[in-house]
Amino acid sequence: MQRSEWFPMLEERYPDWDTFSEIEHTFRRIDEIFRSHACISISVSGGSDSDCVMHLICTYFPEYLYKCHFVFVNTGLEYDATKRHLEEAEHKYGVTIDRVRGKSVVYVVAHYGLPILSKYKANIIKGYLRDAPWTLNRLYPPDELRAKLRNDQVFSPQQLEMVEYLKANGIKVSAECCMYSKKKPLLDYEKSIGADLYVTGERKAEGGQRSIQQRGCFSERDKGPNKFMPLWAWSHETKRQFKAAEGIRYSDCYEIWGFRRTGCVGCPFNIRIAEDLQAMAQFEPKMYKACMHVFGQAYELMDRFNCRKRKCLPEVIQYTIFGECAIAERETE
Repeated sequence: MQRSEWFPMLEERYPDWDTFSEIEHTFRRIDEIFRSHACISISVSGGSDSDCVMHLICTYFPEYLYKCHFVFVNTGLEYDATKRHLEEAEHKYGVTIDRVRGKSVVYVVAHYGLPILSKYKANIIKGYLRDAPWTLNRLYPPDELRAKLRNDQVFSPQQLEMVEYLKANGIKVSAECCMYSKKKPLLDYEKSIGADLYVTGERKAEGGQRSIQQRGCFSERDKGPNKFMPLWAWSHETKRQFKAAEGIRYSDCYEIWGFRRTGCVGCPFNIRIAEDLQAMAQFEPKMYKACMHVFGQAYELMDRFNCRKRKCLPEVIQYTIFGECAIAERETE
């Protein structure tokens, strides 16, 4: 599609001015940035944001597909629904999605330790368990330092109680699964193809640590490929209207299970993990059992010490065994 055709097409399809402005800006940035890079790595997760990115590029910028490489990082714990969705996307858009793997999440958690609370807090706990002096100020910050920390960086009394329990019982904690199961294999892939641009579906509206660290949709890097997030400025409403106007169908995780987002399967950092486990137990019971095997101790510990307002384990789990639906009620203290 020629640039001269964008404006009237988008104006007709998106009568809401805010939505039109955000999407039209995205079109211009994709064209500008893709034009100036030679080898583009596009991360595809099977999630809703990456679905929108893939649709944008394959539908409206086919002239750049010759230098685009779509890649999916398999962590070793992936929904069958996601795998099916990736195959459907390949067929729909006529492209190939490369699959790469690093160290399995199962191995990394067993070897390095449990992911607990959040990536930020898990790294501090890991240091504390190794008697790193710097961690004391983060766990028990003086008033001056505490005033500079965000709420999500401060450990609650219940969380501190759990940390001391972990230390007393020699339970390892780590956030290394993020690095070895996802980031490193992606970096290795980008290096192998000589990528000078990395594209991801991150949005500021999703919140979290990344929304604080990033200042815009594009960032140049001294080492490795530059980073581009086409949907960075999109609101939830813009994304909703784009999905409806373009006729995009997300994976069954969204359309049938009711997920708000997928992310890493079973990750204890997810504050809505109870909802995910509930859906897993009903729709993919084997994956539910795998997550309980890998992360079950982290869920139980955070629930036992009341580390969050939301429980990790749902009170009632529905799951399928030998084709029959059963109900398992978790004992409450």
